[in-house]
Amino acid sequence: MGELDHAVLFERIVRLQVDLFDAVDTRLRRELDLLLIALLPLRIVAAHPGCRVQDVADGLGISVGGASKSADRLERSGWVRRVDNPSDRRSSMLELTAAGKRMVAAGSAIVREEMDARLAPILGTRELAHFAADIDRLLGLHQNGRDSDTL
Repeated sequence: MGELDHAVLFERIVRLQVDLFDAVDTRLRRELDLLLIALLPLRIVAAHPGCRVQDVADGLGISVGGASKSADRLERSGWVRRVDNPSDRRSSMLELTAAGKRMVAAGSAIVREEMDARLAPILGTRELAHFAADIDRLLGLHQNGRDSDTL
């Protein structure tokens, strides 16, 4: 095996991400009329009781303004509601509605099916778990105390 070409590796990682994103997004749109960019913050709200917009921003690696706009769209869709934060009256928390819980469950099932269909046959269950752990390490999720199961 020759020397690793980092530019080629980078291109392949990006291509894999794009291919997975497109496959999942296509199924979510077709089967649930849901965008992947809506499912991702919904999953963060589901995973964090007392979720704040800041938690969505941190979980997705986006700005608070972007996370706030996302929360507004999710609220208009009827999947989340804002509730008063009992410890800080100046802020609110996000919680899933019943429709939001159903959407997270159905959307997460599609993600799982696509990952199983596209990665598991190549990597196998054990290697897929190692791959997930490696990604968490690369993203620094364990070192920063972030929840690696959110996304």
